[in-house]
Amino acid sequence: MEYIKIAQVPDAVLHKKGNTVKGVLHLTTHHLIFTLPQVETAPRGSQELWLCYPMIERVTFTKGSALLYAPDKDESFQLTKGANLRIICRDYTFLAFDFKDVKQCNDVFESLLKLTCVNSLENLYAFLYSPVKIEAPLNGWKIYEPVREFARQGLKLNSPNSSSEHPGDKMWRMSNINESYRVCTSYPSVIVTPASISNSVLHHASKFRSKGRMPALTYYHKYNGCSIIRCSQPLVGLKQNRSMQDEKLLLEVTKTNEASSVLIVDARPVANAIAQTALGAGSEIVEYYPNAKKVFLNIDNIHVIRDSLNKVTEALKNTDISMEPPNQDLLIKSGWLKLIYTVLTGLDMIVKSLHLNKQHLLLHCSDGWDRTSQLAALAQLLLDPYYRTLEGIMVLIEKDWLSFGHRFNERSGHLQSETKFVDNSEYSSTNQAQHAIKQVTTHFRHRKHVKYTSPIFHQFLDCIYQLLKQNPTIFEFNERFLRRLLYHLYSCQYGTFLYDSELERRQAKVSEKTRSVWDYFLARKSQFVNPDYKRLDEVVYPDLSKISFWYELFGRTDEELNGFLNESSASSGNIDTSLYYESQTKNETAEMGIKLQETQTLLSQVELKE
Repeated sequence: MEYIKIAQVPDAVLHKKGNTVKGVLHLTTHHLIFTLPQVETAPRGSQELWLCYPMIERVTFTKGSALLYAPDKDESFQLTKGANLRIICRDYTFLAFDFKDVKQCNDVFESLLKLTCVNSLENLYAFLYSPVKIEAPLNGWKIYEPVREFARQGLKLNSPNSSSEHPGDKMWRMSNINESYRVCTSYPSVIVTPASISNSVLHHASKFRSKGRMPALTYYHKYNGCSIIRCSQPLVGLKQNRSMQDEKLLLEVTKTNEASSVLIVDARPVANAIAQTALGAGSEIVEYYPNAKKVFLNIDNIHVIRDSLNKVTEALKNTDISMEPPNQDLLIKSGWLKLIYTVLTGLDMIVKSLHLNKQHLLLHCSDGWDRTSQLAALAQLLLDPYYRTLEGIMVLIEKDWLSFGHRFNERSGHLQSETKFVDNSEYSSTNQAQHAIKQVTTHFRHRKHVKYTSPIFHQFLDCIYQLLKQNPTIFEFNERFLRRLLYHLYSCQYGTFLYDSELERRQAKVSEKTRSVWDYFLARKSQFVNPDYKRLDEVVYPDLSKISFWYELFGRTDEELNGFLNESSASSGNIDTSLYYESQTKNETAEMGIKLQETQTLLSQVELKE
């Protein structure tokens, strides 16, 4: 392949977790492979390290050995000769390779850049991958079927003559209004809505919601007939627009059972919602919606989430060349656990509102495909024991993340950017001035590229991890399942997470041209089943006092990542993180109140032009 400038490098040196080994580095069309000298007693495959290119998050090319940057470096090494590549992977594997020859290192660097940064999703490994024998007979594309799943929830869709078994189970219908995706390109082709709502009302209601993402049912709670409805923000704007059809739709939701009230859950901070008003969107004016109340959950946007996790990665950046503990000050300042705490706090409130207070829920954020997907899916995980099974979690992700249009390609950045390859060697630069200009240009290109990438699905899996740790016997799947699922989000070995919507997947014919990621898990089910699993049919609530870093994901020990929590815990040994984050949240809420007043003052000064 013309992209591969050098296919093999003998005597390359690998640094990983503070260990150093010599071997042979191979570059193939889809994988970097590092092989150790053969040992007869070693198990087959144990002498190789495979890295698929989409897993690469960042590569840095510098002169000298990578050990130059080790806090505990061995001075006996000739550290200034040759060059090195330090690689951060998207599953938080940290690698470094030393090369005796700078030109060899440069050739590997440029080859990795071309092999990683493809210009089309169809050039990714998923479109060439042939399933191994144990996966071949499986078809994970069929694991989710909307009619079957809503019937499992307890609904009797389009069945007026059937007998009722649960409150309001005959009050809903399945609409084909979006069959050709003309009403909403990011929604599924079938939508469940109150039986009393016509397609005409749905069509008009869609015009009042951002991106046409009208209120649609995602979960029916058969124990009391309440529901979870999801949508995007309303297009209220500065003129305080309203939609009679949108209001009627929500009113009819309350009539499907005896609950007769709805809680509008806006996942955003209040200030963010108000700022959207100036852009023609905003949040519902509650007075227009009978029997409705509204809450804001204060969950931060994609940019805050991305920046927070980047700080966690920065705290771990020397994991390739040293096993010294991570920088705990950076871990604390990252605010990652606070973000998890905020999501779980909102989750606790909405689950109790639906199950105990018997309120219907209308969930949305801005466009309704990030925080909305997180909250809707996590709530169902706590409400319905089926979703806590291995099959159930797959169905849940298919329904609330894939069919409802979470933008997996955009958020994951599958089409990598060359800006993630940083050349600090000056090897190919003709002079320092040109090198400086190149670095500045790269910086601004990088900012543009990462604008819409964000670890939203990662945060969702981290929240599940917290629930699993708090309730170790009620989930059929184990922690390794979550870790491998995050890995395959980025590996691009399967077609499941490559596109941004159901429509895009159908247009690309991914179910015909690629394999489903669920084939991987179903073929190896024994590896991902929790041996202590016992089905619990009760509703579960998060324990906000027990939130910690997902240390297994980062390849560290519990003490290394969560030691500061242990040190600040009570003498009883319980780690009550809720007290710490509650105080932080109160301070930020006070600051937000000031900013909110400033925002409202600014908006009041805007002159409306009729």
